[in-house]
Amino acid sequence: MKDEEKTKEQLVKELAQLRRQITQLKVLETEHKNIRKDLQIAKDTYQRIVEDLPDLVCRYKPDTTITFVNEAYAKYFSKSTEELIGTSFMKLIPQKSHEDVHKSIESLNKNSPVITMEHLVLTADGQTRWQLWCDRALFDSSENVIEIQSIGKDITERKRAEESLKDSEGRYRSLVESSDDSIYLVDRNYKYIFMNDKHRLRMGFSGNEFLNREYSEFHSLDDTKWFVETVNKVFETGESVHNEHESLKDGRYFLLTLSPVKAEDGGIAAVTIISKDITELKVLEKKLHTLSITDELTGLYNRRGFVTLAEQHLKFVSRQKTGIFMLYIDLNNLKKINDTWGHKEGDLALIETAKLIKERYRESDIIARIGGDEFVVMPVGTTNDSVEIITARLQEAIEIHNAKTISSYNLSMSFGIAYYDPENPCSLTELLSQADKMMYKHKKDTSTS
Repeated sequence: MKDEEKTKEQLVKELAQLRRQITQLKVLETEHKNIRKDLQIAKDTYQRIVEDLPDLVCRYKPDTTITFVNEAYAKYFSKSTEELIGTSFMKLIPQKSHEDVHKSIESLNKNSPVITMEHLVLTADGQTRWQLWCDRALFDSSENVIEIQSIGKDITERKRAEESLKDSEGRYRSLVESSDDSIYLVDRNYKYIFMNDKHRLRMGFSGNEFLNREYSEFHSLDDTKWFVETVNKVFETGESVHNEHESLKDGRYFLLTLSPVKAEDGGIAAVTIISKDITELKVLEKKLHTLSITDELTGLYNRRGFVTLAEQHLKFVSRQKTGIFMLYIDLNNLKKINDTWGHKEGDLALIETAKLIKERYRESDIIARIGGDEFVVMPVGTTNDSVEIITARLQEAIEIHNAKTISSYNLSMSFGIAYYDPENPCSLTELLSQADKMMYKHKKDTSTS
């Protein structure tokens, strides 16, 4: 009889455990649906931006398999997006350029995430054209390159102009004066010996008063140091150099191509600098990067942004031997708000929640919306704080909000706090799991009290 009772008791425990597991699975399923929804919103926003661009935009894997192209890219090669996606973009490049392109892609890493490269392409009508590409690598949490985002322009006319410059000075001047790029020459002493009208206008010259004056007269020490080192490299190697440069004068970005000018004896007499303003491209690049790590609804970091920043911060506090708290927040009753007052009201509740969190914690804290109704703050406190102090800040803000806001419902949140101990370190995933469990415990305790 006792054995029977023990067996029944054991079965009851197992049944309860099974029910808990089913509940957890349902919660995870909801989270995954919300994450997919957020990703779709971000993807749609990204696609709207890039589809309106006149520049060629594509994304590809490290093995050169295309995963996305905009309409301008497809139109340029007279193909449909369906024909291009899933194929290697190397099919669009002459065989002789393959090795150089592969080397450029392989050079991408966390310390050097951006490359600019020029290469030939083959168009549908059999033409060979030049393109300039700015490629930025995207990394996973292990700092492996998972995809490359690329923005390109057709620079065939510029390349042809560069070839024409070698034929005669007359044709050279005609072409460079009509160029939208700044073009100038310096000698071995870094003195100006030529400027086109575009660059004279940028420098504020009306005539030839720049002749035989040194670069350092018009630029800062840092700019001059960079310029001298780059020009010396061209003189030493006899090869062209491409470099992105931010001007300290006005904060604009330029892609500089520095090329050797050969003398009659075969030596290098001067260096030609062609400076293309790529400020708009850099601004777009920053916008695209921000979109990839930001939650569009609340303006907070999304899960991807949080993981990237939080893992870096954990490494820092581990080196500093400093313990920190992490706060996990769940907006209660979001489903009820959506079902009763509509999803627009649900979005407003999420926005208001994000606002309350930002107002109550430091600007330096990493604040993110990592799920449909879940938020996280890190670091939210140090060893000098207590759990009560940390949660009291937000609880007070909620109470003040509910007291002064006329609404059909009150905002309510459940909290979970986890502590990162550098003496007993754990992964970010484990820390999130601990905080999540504490949040559900708080939710359960408050619902039964």
